[in-house]
Amino acid sequence: MALELLSSAWPVIRFAEIDSTNEEARRRAVAGDTGPCWLVTEAQTAGRGRLGRQWSSPQGNLYTTALLPYPRPAAEATVVPFAAGLAVIDAARSTGVDTATLKLKWPNDVLAGGAKLSGILIETGLLHGKLWMAAGFGVNVEIAPERPDRPTSCLSGLPGGQGLTAQRLLSALDLAFRARLYSLLTEGFARVREDWLAHAAYLGQTIEVNGLKGEMTGLADDGALILRLEDGIEAHVRAGEISLLS
Repeated sequence: MALELLSSAWPVIRFAEIDSTNEEARRRAVAGDTGPCWLVTEAQTAGRGRLGRQWSSPQGNLYTTALLPYPRPAAEATVVPFAAGLAVIDAARSTGVDTATLKLKWPNDVLAGGAKLSGILIETGLLHGKLWMAAGFGVNVEIAPERPDRPTSCLSGLPGGQGLTAQRLLSALDLAFRARLYSLLTEGFARVREDWLAHAAYLGQTIEVNGLKGEMTGLADDGALILRLEDGIEAHVRAGEISLLS
C-alpha cells in the first residue's frame, strides 16, 4: 500500500445486516478488491472475534472492518493489532470521551475499568503474491452486551460519551487508524510499542497465560508478550488468553 493511500479518508461501504464484516472483506479480497475501504454494518448475524469466538452484535455499536493492501510481509502484520487498539483510544478521545480508564489488554482488547469495551481481529491473505489485510473492529458504543464470562462496558457510559454514535466514532476511527498505520510503516514498531505499553493492562502484574505464570514485563519486537516466570526465566508468548492473578 502506497503511503499516500493513508493521507485521505477511506470510502465507507454500509450494510444494514451482514454475516461478518471480516468475512465480507475476505470475499472482496478473493474477488480482487483489496480496498482500501471501510465495511460497516448495523448488525452482524455471525460476528466473531479472536480464536473463533462469537461476537455479540446488538444494534447501536460499531462493527466495521478496514480492508486494505498491506506493504509488509505477513510476519510483520502481527504488530498491527497494537496500532489498532491505540487507534480506538485515539478515536474515542477525539470525540470527547474521557479515556482515562481505558487500557489495552494483550493482544487485542480495549478495556474500560477492567470491562471489555472493544475487540480487534486482524486477518490477512495473499492475492497475486501481495498481502491484503482485514482489520476488524467491534466497539461497544451505545450498549454493553451482557456476557456470562466477563464484564463489558460501552463508550456512552463513560464521561463525555453520552450521545456518541457508531457513525461518529467510525469517522474518528478512520483518521486515527490511518495515522497509527502511518506511524507504524514509517517509524517501525518502537513508537507504537511505547504508546501501547503506556496504556497496557496488567503491566508489572502477575498473570497466567497458556499455563505459564509470571510478571508481564513488556512486548517483544514481534508483539509477543514478555513474561518473567517465577524462576526468573523470560518467556515470549505469541498467542493465548491472559488471566490476572494479582
